[in-house]
Amino acid sequence: MSKSLQDQLLKAGLASKKQANKAKADKRKAKKKAAPQANDQAAQEQARIEKQQRDKALNQQRNDERAKKGLESQAKQIIETSLLSFPKDAEVRYNFVHNKQVKSIYVTADIQYKLSRSLLAIAILEERYVVIPNDAAEKVLERKPEWVILIQKEEKHSEDDDYYAQFEVPDDLMW
Repeated sequence: MSKSLQDQLLKAGLASKKQANKAKADKRKAKKKAAPQANDQAAQEQARIEKQQRDKALNQQRNDERAKKGLESQAKQIIETSLLSFPKDAEVRYNFVHNKQVKSIYVTADIQYKLSRSLLAIAILEERYVVIPNDAAEKVLERKPEWVILIQKEEKHSEDDDYYAQFEVPDDLMW
């Protein structure tokens, strides 16, 4: 039967019992340190992957915010450039619905006529209502739909519309 090198050294008197115990302890400590290092490398790799994922998500969020701000600035610019100006003392009140509430703006008779015929639209610019052409409203609608309040499409006539067409509606009817 073969004896371990440690036993042979002890028998020959080249090593003491104290040195043998110290060597065993050192060997055991080295094993304990070696095992966690493998786990540490795996944990470090996992942490690196998680960090990359977090960074990627953060970059995506920043890109989304930039895109959103870009769309907002484009919509604002479209509204500002196509804004219809009319005198501050316009006397015709035009009523419309926004967020289930009836709102009104004062416009000229010509603009009121065009609004009622769906030739113009109403949009929000910096918390005030403004009148813009329909083509500009379509462009804003693509970018910021919540900024366009009133844009009416031409609707197809039904049989009821044909029936009620025989009754004349007064031109000065306001609600």
